[in-house]
Amino acid sequence: MKKLLLLLTLVVSVFAIAGCSKSTTENTGTNITTANGTSAPTTTVQAGTIKVWVGAESQAFYTQKLADYKVYYQEQNGVAFPHNFLVEAVDTGSAAGIFLNDTEQGADIFTAAHDNLGRLIAGSSAVMPVLTPALQAQIQNDNPEMFQNVIKGILSDQEFTFAVPYVAQSLVLYYNKAYIDETQVQTWEGILEAATTAGKKALALSGTDGFNNSFVLLAREDGTKETSLRLYEDGILENTFGTGDDTIAKLKWGQDFFTHPNGVVSSSSTAWEVQLQNESTIAFIGGAWHFESAQDSLGNNLGVAVLPKFTITESQAYGEVEAGTVFQSGSFYDTKAFFMKKGSAYQPYLEDILLYLTSKDVQEESFEVANNLPTYKNALDEFAAFQEDTIEIQLAKMQLQMAEFSIPQPFGASSKFNTYYYQKGAPDLILEILENTGGNYSTHAQILQQMQYVETIWKTGVNEKP
Repeated sequence: MKKLLLLLTLVVSVFAIAGCSKSTTENTGTNITTANGTSAPTTTVQAGTIKVWVGAESQAFYTQKLADYKVYYQEQNGVAFPHNFLVEAVDTGSAAGIFLNDTEQGADIFTAAHDNLGRLIAGSSAVMPVLTPALQAQIQNDNPEMFQNVIKGILSDQEFTFAVPYVAQSLVLYYNKAYIDETQVQTWEGILEAATTAGKKALALSGTDGFNNSFVLLAREDGTKETSLRLYEDGILENTFGTGDDTIAKLKWGQDFFTHPNGVVSSSSTAWEVQLQNESTIAFIGGAWHFESAQDSLGNNLGVAVLPKFTITESQAYGEVEAGTVFQSGSFYDTKAFFMKKGSAYQPYLEDILLYLTSKDVQEESFEVANNLPTYKNALDEFAAFQEDTIEIQLAKMQLQMAEFSIPQPFGASSKFNTYYYQKGAPDLILEILENTGGNYSTHAQILQQMQYVETIWKTGVNEKP
């Protein structure tokens, strides 16, 4: 089985394909155009090693796929692929920073979250844009529009696509089926009812940094899927707005939920596991990277669902948002993508490699073997694995369904967007609203004033609150 093979091969930390490091020379006497449209010189090519960075969970899989690519290349072109591959495991959350610290030693192809784009193309750009029509077409045809938009950037006053999406991820709800039934899990009110009956906390969060507790802020009206919230829309700093009537009403609802005796408990990055296991909390918001821990904590009682809906009450209604308005909790829906090093000695080959690695067939296999959620937009309908009835498939389906109510982290156009949103104090001010710190945010007017400070931080990076 593929998964068994993966587990066996993961014991190796660094893999080399076509394995030796000594140089060889291949003389074909010609230039070729690959089957996918990339022109690659093969006359007197000095064999080298193309370095590829992926997450540890994917290292064995992409090692095998790059070995398969060498076979594919020879079948398509009639000559052997002239280089070796070295696949290294990296923390994909810090891969862009590691790459920028030493681009010369950095990988020729590396994985990073899409919102690193701004700093990767700052100045003269450290990464190459996608230039071949074949890869441009595959990106356009296979990916949802939200992902196509966030991998574009401006270089010398011209817009380019700089990355190739291949893994999607979203927040979902992990919950204890022993306390929450299939009807209750659809709404926060239902979950709160279950928690109150059982004498438990309704929800644990793994952090208060503006990401894991963003489900209130990012919520959309259930019917229209509309929200007045704007975060750097179209990559423009000024297209930021956080003081609409719906935002104020949602935060008032969130405050009542967070401060309810059976509401939300803020946890550390690991305490939530204990809280689920000892059943002091019956639900948790997390990503796919939390799945194994959630499963260890709840075993057969683990359920996975989209983030629930909530309904505005009379006391929470504000402005044009009336009591009875239903909101669907939102999330950041992100993509990991492959980037190419600018100035790589292997540049003529890189786009053809990525065309292969991010094809829908390889994405389907990556999901089956390494549990990488595909970015391919028709995966739910076309991939055979999604027809299986397992908790892992349920997790994947719920993440894909969250795309309808979510946005990608909109920080790729400029490196300062991420800094302003996460690191200049705005998450702390929002948390003060949700927890009603000192009783200072009990009214809609007080929430509005606090959100005006938050909006200023998002736009300027300056906290003007006295």
